[in-house]
Amino acid sequence: MSEMLSSLEHLVRKHRAGTVLFREGERGSTMYVIRSGKVNIWKHISDTELTLGVLGPGEFFGEMALLEGLPRSAGATVVEDANLIELEQAAFETLIRKNGEIALRLMRRLSSRLREADRQIQALMSRSGAARALSLVSNIAEPDKKGRRYLPEDLTPDAVTNRVGLRGEEAKRVQKTFEKSGLLVRDGNRWALGPDQLIKDFLLYVEMQEQYDPLNLHQLAELAGLNDEDAAQIARRVMDARLKDARKGSQELVDTYSTYLALKQRFEYAED
Repeated sequence: MSEMLSSLEHLVRKHRAGTVLFREGERGSTMYVIRSGKVNIWKHISDTELTLGVLGPGEFFGEMALLEGLPRSAGATVVEDANLIELEQAAFETLIRKNGEIALRLMRRLSSRLREADRQIQALMSRSGAARALSLVSNIAEPDKKGRRYLPEDLTPDAVTNRVGLRGEEAKRVQKTFEKSGLLVRDGNRWALGPDQLIKDFLLYVEMQEQYDPLNLHQLAELAGLNDEDAAQIARRVMDARLKDARKGSQELVDTYSTYLALKQRFEYAED
C-alpha cells in the first residue's frame, strides 16, 4: 500500500488548516488520500453543523462522488495542515483496475462507513442531546483486555457533543452530567465509559422522561426565569409532591414513577 501511494507523490497537494476542500451539495470530480495532517468531514442537519469524523494519514474521502456521480453528501475542511493525494476520475479508475488491494480496502472502508452512518442516524433520532451523545460513545468505545471500554484517543467530551450537534451551554451541561454521574471517566490520557448498568439506567431515565416530564432542568429554569440552581431546588419539592400524589394510584404506577424520580434525582438534580 505504501509503495503504491509513493508512486502517486506527483499528485500530492498541500493545504493549510482551515481550507474548505468541498461543501455538501457540490459536484465532485476528485477523491483524496491523506498523506499527512487531518481533515474534518461535516454535514448540516437543520441549522447545525455535525462532525461526522476527523480523518488522518492513510485514510481517504470524497470517493462517493466519483463512484456515484452525485453531489457531495458532506463537506470537508482541513483542520491540520495536510498533504493530500488528489485523484481525478480517470486516475481513480486506473488505480482500481490495476490494484486489487486498493479495491478491497475501498470496499472495507465503505462498509465501515455505512456501519458508522447507521450509528449516527440512531443517535440523531433521539430527542435528548445527552442520549444522542451517550449512544454515540457506547457504539464507538472499544474494550481493553480487562473489559473496560475506552473512547478513541482523539475523542474528547467536546468532540462527542460536537459530533451529535450540541453547542454552547447545552454541550457544557451534557458534559457536566456525564462526568458528574460517572458516565464518562478520565483515565490517564483517555476517556472511558462508566459501568454498563449506569449507562442503562441513564438511557432508561431519558426514555421515561419522554413520558413523565418533557421539560429538563434547564428548560424549566428558562421557563420560570430562574437560574439552574434555584430551579433544581423547586424541582426537588415538586418531585416530592408528585410522589405523594402518585401513592394514591396503583402500586405499579407508584413503583414506576418512583423509579423515574430516583433516576431524575440521580442524573439531573444531584447536588455537586
